Amino acid sequence: MTSAYESDPIFEATPRQLSNLVTRIRSGEIALPDFQRDFVWDSSKTEELLQSIISKFPVGTLLFWKQGSDELFASRSFEGSPPLGEKRPVELVLDGQQRLTALYQALTGTGDERFYLKVDEFIEAASGRILDFHEVNFDSAIISLPVANNKAQEKKNSEILKPSHFPVAEVSRFDDWLDDYVEGLGSNDSNLDQKTVKSLYRRMRDKYVIPLRAYGLPVVTLPETTPIEAVCTIFETLNRTGKPLGPFELLTARYYPQGVNLRDYWVEAQASYKTLVDFNIDPYNVLQAVCLRARGSAQRSDVLKKLEAGDIREHWNPVIKGIAGVLDMLQADCGLVAPKWLPYGMLLIPMAAVWPEISELDPLDRASAYGRLQRFYWCSVFTTNYDQGANSQVGADYSLLKKWVISGAGDPPEALEDLPLNSATFRTASVRRKALYSGLMCLLVTSRAEDFHTGQAMTPHRVQESQIDSHHIFPKAYLKRRNSAESSELLLNRSLIDAETNRIIKDRAPSVYLKEMSKTYGPDKLKSVLASHAIKSDAASGIIQDEYEVFLNERLETVVKMVERATGRTLTTE
Repeated sequence: MTSAYESDPIFEATPRQLSNLVTRIRSGEIALPDFQRDFVWDSSKTEELLQSIISKFPVGTLLFWKQGSDELFASRSFEGSPPLGEKRPVELVLDGQQRLTALYQALTGTGDERFYLKVDEFIEAASGRILDFHEVNFDSAIISLPVANNKAQEKKNSEILKPSHFPVAEVSRFDDWLDDYVEGLGSNDSNLDQKTVKSLYRRMRDKYVIPLRAYGLPVVTLPETTPIEAVCTIFETLNRTGKPLGPFELLTARYYPQGVNLRDYWVEAQASYKTLVDFNIDPYNVLQAVCLRARGSAQRSDVLKKLEAGDIREHWNPVIKGIAGVLDMLQADCGLVAPKWLPYGMLLIPMAAVWPEISELDPLDRASAYGRLQRFYWCSVFTTNYDQGANSQVGADYSLLKKWVISGAGDPPEALEDLPLNSATFRTASVRRKALYSGLMCLLVTSRAEDFHTGQAMTPHRVQESQIDSHHIFPKAYLKRRNSAESSELLLNRSLIDAETNRIIKDRAPSVYLKEMSKTYGPDKLKSVLASHAIKSDAASGIIQDEYEVFLNERLETVVKMVERATGRTLTTE
């Protein structure tokens, strides 16, 4: 019985001779998609690869993609090979660029280094024996030298190179080189049997030099019908340990022939809006927001299949301004004092997609729309609505936001009414609940949580300058000594505290470190700072009495009120 794979294979696997690959790279039949990174190998890696090739070791599989008549991607030649010009490559290299570039440059004498085999290292002249690979001293058998582009380098290279160093780039004329080399040996030794010596070196050639031309590299070739989303998935899988090559890079190459250079668009956007750099915004998220506006979806398959160059031209700039505007709003009005406290990066996508319409409203209507957008943000954060299925959620939210945020009419996104929001979640949540954790820290800032050290409201600048970060209120070590049944890693046990104050806290009981802080800051100021962090500090309070559970319940009561105010919803106690 024929299996599905045998009857309809998704790819072909064929060995390709190294000399054939070099020829096809030089002619432009094989090229690189423009989203590939640059050649980054140093000479030592190329030497190791040459060692594997001449030893006939496996060097990994190459992955090619056949190209049809339509130019879907911008392509470029291998570094060191002739430019493509108007040529269209027959195949693009999806995996193997570094290896192929290294071999091409070594075998054609291009690039910044030249490579040599010291032929005497591969033989034992006295016995007339060819050494096995494990007997060869490859540290001296294969060497590389920088191209001599000045007299000093030229002199240095000449001092290192000996007559027995065969240039790898001359592999096709080894026999001619050998004739000259053996003739040179004979002129120094009248007793040398040149015929015997030539025979020895020819056997060395067959064992170690011929593979530089005839080595068969296994190549897996994807058919030209392979869908773009499959290519994207393959790339992401292959490059998990290297530079990410995802949908943005693929679409950059795809739109290039259509006059849309996404790479230039992104560089310009980052130069215009520093916040995109500060928050490490992924340019793919920009494309998702563009697709959302143009096609109503942020799903990867739709971004890859449905998004067109015209959509980019129309929506790119409005979306970039939208992302920058949303981030500015979150920093100014929602307590986002540092990029690490952004609860969900995906939340920026529907908010940025609707931002251009908000910007066109009259000032009073715009203020109301901003308020609704902020309410959507807080509800999405505290219902943790983006923990799963974020791509689908983005589309569902945007379809409702378009009308509700602008006018207040119509159904709001589900996070504002339909999803549960209860206080028990906050009472038991640990800092591993990133959205709740980040949301609480931002909420404290919006309630004007004061810097313990200065008593001033927190700003992004002050947070960075004073090294303000999340720290324990009841120290972990203290609770461990008390054998507390409650976890020290509950988010209610965290607040934004500067580095100097945290050094005062150390591992001591709250009543102890607060007493010391009171001497430094004064009791009234300290009480005000604690209250701004949603911490009760009267004489009977949990923090003064060192009662962790009491403290948690007290703080929960205040935090619940803060969440209700931000979301416009009443939290249940179930």
